[in-house]
Amino acid sequence: MTLGSELAEQPKVVRRLLAEGWPDARECGRRLARVEHLTLAARGSSDNAATYGKYLFEGLAGVVTALAAPSLVTRYGLAPSFARGGVIGISQSGAGPDVAAVVSEARAARAATIAITNRAGSLLARSAERTFLLRAGPERAVAATKTYTATCVALALIAATLAEARGRSALSLAGLDLALDEAVGLDPEARRLARAIGRPRHIVVLGRGFEYASALECALKIKELGRIWAEPYSSADFLHGPVALLRKGTPVLVFAARGSTGSEGRSTVDGLRRRGARLYAVTNDPAIAERADGAVLLERPLSEALMPITFVVVAQHLAIALARLRGLDPERPAGLSKVTRTR
Repeated sequence: MTLGSELAEQPKVVRRLLAEGWPDARECGRRLARVEHLTLAARGSSDNAATYGKYLFEGLAGVVTALAAPSLVTRYGLAPSFARGGVIGISQSGAGPDVAAVVSEARAARAATIAITNRAGSLLARSAERTFLLRAGPERAVAATKTYTATCVALALIAATLAEARGRSALSLAGLDLALDEAVGLDPEARRLARAIGRPRHIVVLGRGFEYASALECALKIKELGRIWAEPYSSADFLHGPVALLRKGTPVLVFAARGSTGSEGRSTVDGLRRRGARLYAVTNDPAIAERADGAVLLERPLSEALMPITFVVVAQHLAIALARLRGLDPERPAGLSKVTRTR
């Protein structure tokens, strides 16, 4: 089983990155040390990782960070000014023409340019000044697992070195590999959570702060593999309007970590329960797990900024389990191919 074996490889991939990736990360951090702003260009799962990167670069390194709109470069010919900034292109295959085009445009403007990819010599890698290789090995499953987590770790490494280069406190990644061991081993708990959720036609997926990226990636995986209409939101944005669509019995999956958003996560769960939602959670907060109709509880201590890397592994298990409950083969998601080349 390709998908399951690649999911299980994630602790090994992360250990390799933590052992080998710091020199590349420091090079990237030094190159970005004096930029006035950052732009992250990506598509699909890589775009969800970029959302995580935005929180890392703004929160840890203090650099205003935007997500690129590649069509402004490729379709409209209206590229923004990348001067005095940095641009990071993210693509596990490195084959996306529109992501590479943003990086090329930025390089022509003398911005600092970095490619994060799993393929040396790819179009994206050739477009950037520097390349951070994910070192994940071949990924053959259509749904990205190990390249997604590797991308998140790469962004954390670069953000940590950039924070240090700018005189801010660096992020410690100590314990991340052990936390991933725990997450990979939670497949039975994820399958139990999938059975509790059942076979819904739709599901709302929520996260706040760093966990917003977890909600985005989990919803994408549920759509890809389970063919369930999964709608992701920041829990704050959900309460600003979409909550009006909530009906009694609507399944809601919440990603919630202890820390700065912990108390809000508990109040969100309580409020949605009062509205009659069926509440499920991926969390490291026992109080949230107790409030939910079903939950996967992670126990390994880890920085709140790193929890999305472990939570998303549980999300991968969950999406696979939901697909199988519906009689679908997660190895062959309908209508998808491994590499999508948008322009």
